[in-house]
Amino acid sequence: MFTASYEALRMALEAVWAHKMRAALTLLGVVVGVATIIASMTVIAGVRKIIDDQMKDALSANVFQVQRYDNVGFQFGPRRRERRPEMKPELAEAIRERCPSVRAVGVEVWKGSMTARRGGLKSPPTVGLAGGTPEFALNNGLYVDRGRFLTQQDMTSTRHLIVIGDDVVESLFGTIDPIGEYIRIGPDRFEVIGTFEKRGEALGESLDSYCCIPLPVFFRLYGEQSVYLTVQAWSSEVFDQAMDEVTEVMRVERRLKPGEPNNFAIWTPETLQQSFRSFSQWVTVAGFGICTISLLVAGIGIMNIMLISVTERTREIGVRMALGGKRSSILRQFIIEAIMLSEVGGGIGILVGFLLAIVINYFLHFPTPIPVWSITLAVVFCSAVGLIFGIWPAVKAARLNPIEALHHE
Repeated sequence: MFTASYEALRMALEAVWAHKMRAALTLLGVVVGVATIIASMTVIAGVRKIIDDQMKDALSANVFQVQRYDNVGFQFGPRRRERRPEMKPELAEAIRERCPSVRAVGVEVWKGSMTARRGGLKSPPTVGLAGGTPEFALNNGLYVDRGRFLTQQDMTSTRHLIVIGDDVVESLFGTIDPIGEYIRIGPDRFEVIGTFEKRGEALGESLDSYCCIPLPVFFRLYGEQSVYLTVQAWSSEVFDQAMDEVTEVMRVERRLKPGEPNNFAIWTPETLQQSFRSFSQWVTVAGFGICTISLLVAGIGIMNIMLISVTERTREIGVRMALGGKRSSILRQFIIEAIMLSEVGGGIGILVGFLLAIVINYFLHFPTPIPVWSITLAVVFCSAVGLIFGIWPAVKAARLNPIEALHHE
């Protein structure tokens, strides 16, 4: 049995090698399908790892966010939320007064794509400018490594104070101590009172290109806008209770009737992770769809090339039968040959998937762990394609009449 299978395997490889161009064109669909599985699953696994790692530090312990819209990230149908009322800073005071499980409430608002300048130096135009309250740094898991952060006294002052991220420090000051120096964002001049600790990057983008100024100053310069609330519970034990209390206060403040849906969103790191997992499931389904179509086309090609092979080797089959060869051995040989054709394409596809993962890792600078299950699935798919589409040519070869096969030209 083993010898017969080995011989069938050898003949299959020789058949593929004898018709290299024909085999290559036939197996292109297998290569595309398998590479799609490997590459798409690798990208999803890498992005998921980054999101999981970043979300662990996105907010401090026992902190959740209240915002106007649903979870940032992967949402469909945003038009249905356009009429939601804006979030007002006054909501923070209502939560402080009526939510006993809440320890602190911060208010923040953001303006993106800003450029910071100092003399002839300027930062890239990617600086995010936040207006925040004293709870901003603590609730967002940020730390000041030089100087100080904003205080409650700064909220009532008219001074233009700013705490800057590490990218702004490097762009405008280098090795110079920035504390007490002045920078400009647009036409406005700010005194640097602190710098944030370096955080690094994710998905190829820096996490240190941001600054924070007092919320009242932000409103005076850029107008009042819808804000975000960051809410810290007293402990993990009362975290869910704090969210329930905040939800109740928000519904009362927004005059929502019983049964009406919330016109605001409670956001935690877990909600973004769940949102991404839901999105990645659709991407996975799409990847499997592309793979299935590619493998279906490839399977038809494999069946075609095997039928041609049966025709070309009809006389050889007749000789084998005349010499005592069993129909089962011929059937086994052609099935193994079809599976081998598919597996060769699968092997090339896995290699291409590996190379794509390396390229993605090089250009996007994020981890690309290749899921072992995706390789196993690719191998199983290839074997199934070879088996399913190789059965009919194998049966046709095994059913040949020996006498007619010997007379075939």
